[in-house]
Amino acid sequence: MWRMRPAPSVRLTCVSNHAVATYSGMLPGVLAGQYPPARMEIDLVRLCAAAGARLVVADTCGLDVAGQKLLFAGRPPLPFDVLSIGIGSVPAYHGVEIVDGTRLLPVKPMQTFLDRLDERLRQASDERHGAPIRVAIVGGGAGGIELALCLPSRLRTLLGDDARIEETIVSADERLVPDSLEGTARRIQRVLERRGVGLAAGRRVVRVEGGRLALDDGAIVGADLILWATGAGAPPPLATSGLPTDARGFLLTTDTLQVTSGAPVFAVGDTGTIAASPTPKAGVYAVRQGPVLWGNIQRMLAGQPLRRYTPQRGFLKLLNTGDGRAIGEWKGVSFDGQWCWRLKDYIDRRFMDNYQN
Repeated sequence: MWRMRPAPSVRLTCVSNHAVATYSGMLPGVLAGQYPPARMEIDLVRLCAAAGARLVVADTCGLDVAGQKLLFAGRPPLPFDVLSIGIGSVPAYHGVEIVDGTRLLPVKPMQTFLDRLDERLRQASDERHGAPIRVAIVGGGAGGIELALCLPSRLRTLLGDDARIEETIVSADERLVPDSLEGTARRIQRVLERRGVGLAAGRRVVRVEGGRLALDDGAIVGADLILWATGAGAPPPLATSGLPTDARGFLLTTDTLQVTSGAPVFAVGDTGTIAASPTPKAGVYAVRQGPVLWGNIQRMLAGQPLRRYTPQRGFLKLLNTGDGRAIGEWKGVSFDGQWCWRLKDYIDRRFMDNYQN
């Protein structure tokens, strides 16, 4: 998101299925009790009003590319001259048979995650009768690691200091956070060992049946709660949009962020993949795309050449360990400590202050 104000001749409409947006970077801190939930929320009604935009809270059901209309199930179509699609990504379940998903809790949609999490934790506590609650976290990326390290605080806040938890991370990769430095992975491994978090690395989940996770090596992991934090999958509506997609189902764009078909449609954030320079599905890229997108929307309406977006080569990574410390890396160097958490806290608060005031 970014600050913007349309020209008087431009009518800007924001369509969302929620009236609140959630910043995922602060979710671990909310779980750890470092922030109230409202600190990671953006009121889209107020934000759109401040930006001079109209907000439509509704579920879309299709896209008429030729007719330049966004379709809804319960309201008339919304015509557009230029459309930007940024609906993020969904959890990936490729190759997984879900027989019974009653204990399966995907992190997204994030707007409802805390309520869904608290409800399941209470149910699990009643079912376990004082025994430790078994939590399986599927996904060994940064998101899965932060969930494992920050969730125990949420459990104790919700159920009392006597509440106990047993966590296991199931990761398809042998190394945790595989896109990180080896030094970063070692630091993460040491923290997990100190916290007693189990690890099933280099193994994939092939079947979910209630509280049983079947892995590809035949092992079974029992869980009262299964948190799904795997890599990004393409949202289903993209497959029926009539727009070009990459092999994973995300919209395919040029380096101007416009879809490769030439339609007056842009795709940003996780939703889009730049054909010539694909990047990881990470929020830092979406933030940098914002000003380029807004400029190109105005250029397209004015009939001017579009500006190219050049992805940054690297970015600062900071991982919240839930205890007032963080693990990070920057330009080939790994580090950790309280000062890392203070830096992350400063960056996140400053970012959110742009949209909460």
